[in-house]
Amino acid sequence: MERIESLDLIRGVAILGILLMNVMSMAAPTMAYYAPEWFVGAGRGEHVVYALQSLFVESRFMGLFSLLFGVGLAIQTDRMRARRLDPARWIRRRLGWLLLFGLVHGFLIWGGDILTPYAIAGFFAWRGARWSVRRLVVVGTVFVFVGQLPLLAAFIGSLMSGENIMEIPALPFSPAELGALRGEWTNVSSRIGANAAEYLELLAAIPLALFWHSGGVMLFGMALYRRGFFSRTDAWKRALPVASVGLVGAALVLRLRYHVGTDTSAAYATMGMMMIPGLCMAVGYASLLVPIASSGSRVVRALRSAGRMAFTLYISQSVVTVALFTFVVPHLWGGVGRIALWGWVIVFSVLQVIFAHWWQATHGQGPLERLWRFLSYRRMPAS
Repeated sequence: MERIESLDLIRGVAILGILLMNVMSMAAPTMAYYAPEWFVGAGRGEHVVYALQSLFVESRFMGLFSLLFGVGLAIQTDRMRARRLDPARWIRRRLGWLLLFGLVHGFLIWGGDILTPYAIAGFFAWRGARWSVRRLVVVGTVFVFVGQLPLLAAFIGSLMSGENIMEIPALPFSPAELGALRGEWTNVSSRIGANAAEYLELLAAIPLALFWHSGGVMLFGMALYRRGFFSRTDAWKRALPVASVGLVGAALVLRLRYHVGTDTSAAYATMGMMMIPGLCMAVGYASLLVPIASSGSRVVRALRSAGRMAFTLYISQSVVTVALFTFVVPHLWGGVGRIALWGWVIVFSVLQVIFAHWWQATHGQGPLERLWRFLSYRRMPAS
């Protein structure tokens, strides 16, 4: 089966873009991810970057990843059927190893891991590879809707009761509070416990929301793949109106956050609302990348290389960023805002692209990709 170049390019852009959000909970208290005024003295610049983050980043690159994960499941299923192999056995093995990778990553490195919820949702979603496009869209829509319900209930409950349902700490953190958090998160032993506690909260959210949303978006990805979306250079003509609606929706959610107060439980709960316009804009981003995927441009080729090593780059993002702000410059943990952290992301992303392009040229498949493939398919019969 011929490789679809646009998938590598989209994945490469997604893996770099996702760090723009993740860095906030790797190098600062988790609330920095959600609220602009999490530290004393947050100025206009912090609000500007927060607005850009809300309008163009939050849920967008995660949405791209979920779409592509579904595409990957469909492609793997097709290839195994072509070889007259049982897809269930081998895909479950692959997802099982991904689940293990995710648990290790989540408990020991960074509690915002997405591999575990993807693996769990994937155990269901891969079955959709046999479905019609219509069924994929209908079931995907139902799943995404169900995934909205818990946070929607929390939003309504927060507004009606005035209670801090989401247990948001009082913001901004005082210098003393921030110093205490810094001491906890830059000490190896206390960090492991605090990180594990946050990760357990994420695991608890999987059956409530993450499974449903991720699984639904994976099914949408399969539907787009079956319709040839990732090979059509004119896909943007239909997708951009959807993305435009998504941008308007994101602006409304952002306005709502400021209306209820960005440091409130209700604002925190709107992250579910942002997933819908985020998905629309993710499709729009993908449609803009498809036409240039086959370009001979050095930048495009380098980004495709990054996409082929997305697993390695994803893990290295958290390993390097956490190590940097925990051990190398611990005094900067929670000590810099969005502008400086986005500066770090840009520099590190350039280094990642250069590394991925070099590795692909000299070694081929990425190290973690190679390990994952070996563990998953080492007993697969030769074709």
